[in-house]
Amino acid sequence: MKKLFIFSLMAMFAISLTSCVESSRKYKALQAQMDSLSVSASAKSAEFEEVFATLNEVENGLKSIREAENILVLQSQKGGAEVNAGSRDRLMSDVTAIGEAISNYKKQISKLKNDNRIKSAQFTKRLNALTAELEKKSELIADLGRQLEERDNQIKVKTQQIASLDETVTTLKNDVATLSAESSSQKETISTQDVQINTAYYIVGTKADLIAANVMSKGGLFRSAKISYQAEQSAFVKIDIRELSEINLNAGKAKVMSLHPTGTYSLEEDASGMLVLKITDPKAFWEQTKYLVIQTQ
Repeated sequence: MKKLFIFSLMAMFAISLTSCVESSRKYKALQAQMDSLSVSASAKSAEFEEVFATLNEVENGLKSIREAENILVLQSQKGGAEVNAGSRDRLMSDVTAIGEAISNYKKQISKLKNDNRIKSAQFTKRLNALTAELEKKSELIADLGRQLEERDNQIKVKTQQIASLDETVTTLKNDVATLSAESSSQKETISTQDVQINTAYYIVGTKADLIAANVMSKGGLFRSAKISYQAEQSAFVKIDIRELSEINLNAGKAKVMSLHPTGTYSLEEDASGMLVLKITDPKAFWEQTKYLVIQTQ
């Protein structure tokens, strides 16, 4: 009886041990499966984070581009008069940088579209929307770049035209200055010639005075006396024939010794009985000689 009891206990222990071993194997299998799922889930999570990090980067970049775009458009509309060369260079540099950023974002979106890890329709729609906006921004930036380049070329042309005009103005100013100097010189020459043309000389004195002044030489009879025009001009009175029409002779008798046409002058007495030479036709009077010699007694 006792042996039977012991045998029964051993059988129960064996069955219990077998059950425990089987339970331990299932647990380990389940644990391994859970670990595998956990690793897979972690990997998927990391992949999603990578994808959405790229997506967020593109969206944040687009936001920055929208803000920069408004600033660039406003600056580009100021025109060459308000934007100096340094500002235009910075503007072109900014446009180029934005264009490169858009190109980079388009490549990132293209990679996400070709990524088989996410096949959500909503995700694809989001990528398509970003692609469409990037295309529009790319066209806008390219157009802005062309406008800036065209405006820069226009400014260069205008600058060259202004430089050419400045050179022309400088040349004209020099020409005007030269002409003005020539005109002044001509006026001075004309004035000098005019003075010379209208300058005459006269002397009034007795025969002895005229001989002493080397104006008249001794020649016997009065009518054979000769007038010397080589006499010192200091002996003569210099006049402007346009201003002189009468000469007071302060003598009762006088005779014009130089050659002047008859009828172009007259000798008349003033209130005191002294003679006055009156020139009635100045042009004809001074035509033959500009030296007037009057002998008084």
